[in-house]
Amino acid sequence: MNKFKSILKHSYVILILASLYIPIIFGAIYSFNSPSDKGIFSVTTWNRSSFDAYKELFSKSHGLAFVNSFLLGVSSSILVITISLLTVFALWRHKNNAPRTFVQSSSNIPLINPDVITGLTLAIVLNLIFFGTLSATNEGFFRAIIGHTVMSLPYGILIMLPKSDKFSKNIFEASQDLGYSKIRTWFKTYFVYMLGSIAFTFIITFALSFDDFIITRIVSNTETLGTQLYEGQFQAWSLAIGAISLLIVVLGNVIYGAIKGSQFYKTKKILQNQNKTTILN
Repeated sequence: MNKFKSILKHSYVILILASLYIPIIFGAIYSFNSPSDKGIFSVTTWNRSSFDAYKELFSKSHGLAFVNSFLLGVSSSILVITISLLTVFALWRHKNNAPRTFVQSSSNIPLINPDVITGLTLAIVLNLIFFGTLSATNEGFFRAIIGHTVMSLPYGILIMLPKSDKFSKNIFEASQDLGYSKIRTWFKTYFVYMLGSIAFTFIITFALSFDDFIITRIVSNTETLGTQLYEGQFQAWSLAIGAISLLIVVLGNVIYGAIKGSQFYKTKKILQNQNKTTILN
């Protein structure tokens, strides 16, 4: 019975992962499929192998959209990480239940709120504050950054908060006892401790920002790969984005597995040396 439950448990995880990755894998394969002689792209008929989708993705027609998407993702991710890090540190520092409950409750609202409602609300607020498009750019690029930051901020807080709660106050106080200033102590202890969560937050927020279409189109008229993808007909270059994303995910998992394996090996070696020392003594 226990063996049967174990099989069901593992098969459930495998099915969930398969439902997520199989479509992306097929998309990555068909990203190398060339359009037919009539210029029609099909995901059911294999014509011939080609890199046309990747050439089109990095062509001049998508150059500005690609740069805008990349800058939006990086800018909003940096802002989200900064705000989230300061927020979770303040919650850890004060250990007050009222602000913590408020932050967690308010962070859940944008997660369940439809993107259309969030985008319309942001557009109204930004128009009231900046009287239309910001004077810094005719395309409202900074408005898009603000919109993407607001959209991704709840994810940053919810990712960092559990990690922050486990930080030891003794380490923070010991660093100050050694003569470090509060700012230097924060960077030497808390910031270093949160680096893993910071990296994970950057990946999540960058992916959300890079893929977003609704909020980008509502709050500004900045052209991104998302707006080009969703406003036009299906194009093969969109599969190239999925293939590149899949490659990044695979490489990230390999690097993560290698780091964890190295840490496990070092820990195991230290324990073995300790056991040998104990036996000899």
